[in-house]
Order: sequence, then C-alpha cells, then structure tokens
Amino acid sequence: MKTYSWLILLPLTLCSAALYAGETNLLTISSLFAQMDSDKDGVIKRNEINKHSLLSNEFNNVDKNRDGALDPREFEIFIVKADI
Repeated sequence: MKTYSWLILLPLTLCSAALYAGETNLLTISSLFAQMDSDKDGVIKRNEINKHSLLSNEFNNVDKNRDGALDPREFEIFIVKADI
C-alpha cells in the first residue's frame, strides 16, 4: 500500500514543484488577476488599474480583442512578456 501511495503522490509533488520552479508562476498570475479584478466580473477594466502603472500605459496593446477589458489570457501574456 505504501508503494501505491508514492505512485500517486510523486506526480502531484513533481507538478507542484514545477509550478513553483519558474519565475512566472501561473498560480501567482491568477491570484494577481483576481486581486486586480475588483468587481469580480472576470475581466480587468481600465478603471481597475492604477493610472500610473505599466499596465495602464500598455492597456490598449494588451487588450488584443479591443473589448475594453483584459481577460485572464491577455493579462497572463502581458505579465510574461513584461517579465514581471
């Protein structure tokens, strides 16, 4: 039974380690997105961003579909490209 437990836990442990190994952690990006989405509607609108931030300055470039809001994927791409 102990061997079986390790077979289950080892992949989970390796996945967890991989998530935290890189500089850009998807869990952190997701958490940051959730914090910035102050009205919790699933997107970040311009009024939810600090006016003097890099994201505010680059908002139109980051908003690839030009809907006036950043979805999680657009935000993730911005974070990765900006190397934040």
